[in-house]
Amino acid sequence: MLLMAGTVLSRVLGLVREQVNSYLFGVSDAMAAFTIADNIHTMLFDLVMSGMMQAALIPVLSQYAAPHQRDELKKITGALLTLTVVVVGTIVVLLEIFAPYAVAAMTAFGGGGEAKGAETVELTIQLVRLILPAVFLLSISTVLMATLYSLQRFTRPALSLSLRNLAIVTVTLLLGRTALEVRAIVIGIVVGAVLLIAIQLPGLRDAMPRPNLQFRHPAIRRILLLYLPIFLGLIVNAVALAFDRNLAWGIGENALAAMRYATAMNQMILGLVAAAISLAALPTLSRHFSSGNEAAYRLTLARGLRMVTVLVVPAALGLLALSWPAVKLLFFHGETDRAGAIAIWVALLAYLPGTFFAAFDQVLIFAYYARQNTRTPQIVGVLAVGVYFLFALSLVNIASSENGRMAGLVGANSAQFIFHAIVMVVLMRRLLASGPDGKRQSLDCGELARTLKVCLGVGTVMTLLAGGAALLLSLGLPQAGTGLLEFVRDAVILGAPVALGAVVYAAGLLYFQVDEARLIQARVLGLVRR
Repeated sequence: MLLMAGTVLSRVLGLVREQVNSYLFGVSDAMAAFTIADNIHTMLFDLVMSGMMQAALIPVLSQYAAPHQRDELKKITGALLTLTVVVVGTIVVLLEIFAPYAVAAMTAFGGGGEAKGAETVELTIQLVRLILPAVFLLSISTVLMATLYSLQRFTRPALSLSLRNLAIVTVTLLLGRTALEVRAIVIGIVVGAVLLIAIQLPGLRDAMPRPNLQFRHPAIRRILLLYLPIFLGLIVNAVALAFDRNLAWGIGENALAAMRYATAMNQMILGLVAAAISLAALPTLSRHFSSGNEAAYRLTLARGLRMVTVLVVPAALGLLALSWPAVKLLFFHGETDRAGAIAIWVALLAYLPGTFFAAFDQVLIFAYYARQNTRTPQIVGVLAVGVYFLFALSLVNIASSENGRMAGLVGANSAQFIFHAIVMVVLMRRLLASGPDGKRQSLDCGELARTLKVCLGVGTVMTLLAGGAALLLSLGLPQAGTGLLEFVRDAVILGAPVALGAVVYAAGLLYFQVDEARLIQARVLGLVRR
């Protein structure tokens, strides 16, 4: 519950961060420039470190988390830190020098300066150079965070990302109206990365990494070996992202920023559900696999999938029913005009199907990582990128309008997630179909199917009631013009149906005696009574 609360808070603040960006900079070319710079920063971070945490760091470090192995853990993490400083530091310096080429790779095919002007391209290059130090800092913090996860210390990792987002919001609000303009967001990102390191360090008081050069340690070799398929898969994803950004750069003025804001809303679903459950379960799954306890492994995985079902269904259906009220309340303010808000709404709807499947996909990917199998998810990922290219090239040119072309591009992304999730389900069922003794085992798919059926049934009723309530409120409440009264009106139109839907959904699941719903009820009541 702590990890989930921390993840939810982080996602909420991440959404607030994008609200601030939308209010100050709208869907302008400046925001498009920042989006490209942030994509380069995220892509590099994923390649050098982020993708390693769940796939390799946590599963391997968890094997050295026992108290009597603490010195060995310090040695391993110290070598990792040294390797990170050398490798990531070198890459960052090189990219600082060759930033114009990185920007060209993300924009030239989409028109480059001809599409958005030479000034926007130059601003993008400046932002890339400003944001790159954050990659170095985030890489260090990832090693520290993975160490804490392996030690089952969730408090600081759970809160640190929230505080990072809070730092970004604060700096952007303070500096966004100055001459720095969109550069304020980048400064906030760097400050937030420094804060991440500062928060993690006290939690490692008895397991502080000791920098060393023992790169040949078996654990280091195992981590790098596990990460190699991830790295190769991420390279393919990086190519796909560069292709996607090029297309979005050339589609029109609103596309890049609108896709960014819509992604932030969809990330709320993944933050509410899959990320927290997967990270919390990953060390447990790793220990069950290491000890050869396949029954416990299957039980933990099945429970995780059922919990995802209980949470993701209302989140996805609710966001579908209340998509326009949500976009209007969160983003239709400041520099974001109606055309920009509509573009965000279109992108949100196109992202939703993929987001629903991605929630389950995350759990299945981490389940493979817990078995120290990083190759299979990456092979599926490469195939999924092929699906993305097929749909992107087919859909993006069907429509003539900017929003239609953007919806085609986002729809291709959803198709990629859906394909990946379906293939992962099939492969996981086959993997667990028989135990080491040759007898058929079970992932308890029947119980999962029952949970999904109940959740979809109750969720459909919830969606109809919430959507109907929002429609009645929008028709019945008088227009307030602009300002605080209009904001309150929009908040009521969104908030009241959300509350109604939550009550209906919770009551329905408890009526049908869904175990995960009763578990959540018990946890919530326990927290209230403390």
